[in-house]
Amino acid sequence: MEQALVVYASETGFTQRFALGIAQALHCELIDVQFVTTADLQKRKLIIYGGHLVGEKVLGLKAFYREFHQSLPDQLIVFGSGIIRREQVAIKQIKLQYQNRCVMPIDFYYLQGQPKLSQMNLFRRIQTSLALKQLGVSHCPAIHETIQPLLRAVMRLLDQANL
Repeated sequence: MEQALVVYASETGFTQRFALGIAQALHCELIDVQFVTTADLQKRKLIIYGGHLVGEKVLGLKAFYREFHQSLPDQLIVFGSGIIRREQVAIKQIKLQYQNRCVMPIDFYYLQGQPKLSQMNLFRRIQTSLALKQLGVSHCPAIHETIQPLLRAVMRLLDQANL
């Protein structure tokens, strides 16, 4: 699907797993934000940007938007990934915050997941294990289940764009 592009920022591979799942489901291209160019964004109807959610900020989104806002299509979907339970995330506030900062409509989705500790360095592994215990998170839905609302929104937006 040439209409959509998934761009992500990931330090540990956690967000990358969600981005990869989305790109595979949509059969579209996937690019690490470090390697994205203006040419990658052109002729797309939709960009899906993902980064780790820290507080109420999606990592890397501000810099990405600042650099590429003139090259972005009319549709931008943003997802933040994290281990915090969905009901503890101020999704509406985050969405409103990004809509107020950007000149385009933005859909925001929070994707809760379970990181693969084996892929992290020792410091991150310990830090993440402690956070999981502190938050009482023992089970998260599978990635393909977690991304379904975002995928439905993408299909709806692309259908509207094709009308």
